[in-house]
Parts: sequence; C-alpha cells; structure tokens
Amino acid sequence: MTYTAVFQNTAGKYTFVTFVSTHDRQQAWSVAHESRIDPDSCLVLLIDGEASVKTFDDVVDMPW
Repeated sequence: MTYTAVFQNTAGKYTFVTFVSTHDRQQAWSVAHESRIDPDSCLVLLIDGEASVKTFDDVVDMPW
C-alpha cells in the first residue's frame, strides 16, 4: 500500500515522503518513523495514498 508520511522537524518545518509499505498501519507507521532522514524529526501524519500536501507557506506568498 502507498502512504504519504508527514514529518515535522525541531524548527517546525514539514517534509513529506511517499513510500510503499504493508497494509498494517501500525507497521507502516513504524517503517516510516524508522526510515526518516532527520533523526530529530517527528512523524505527525500518515496519509493513505500518494498525497500532494501543501502547507500555508507553500500556497501563500504574502507575508502576514
């Protein structure tokens, strides 16, 4: 099954990784967590499928 993992680092920046894993969500969460690039990042979301995820900063180009 395909998943999109959403990670957040200690500076609050999000990164997104699409990967294939088992249908077992607990196992897929563990696989995503263990394969993260930044060991200080936190897995915050696991989305079914390949998602095109955008943050506020990706969409809005005006300072607030």
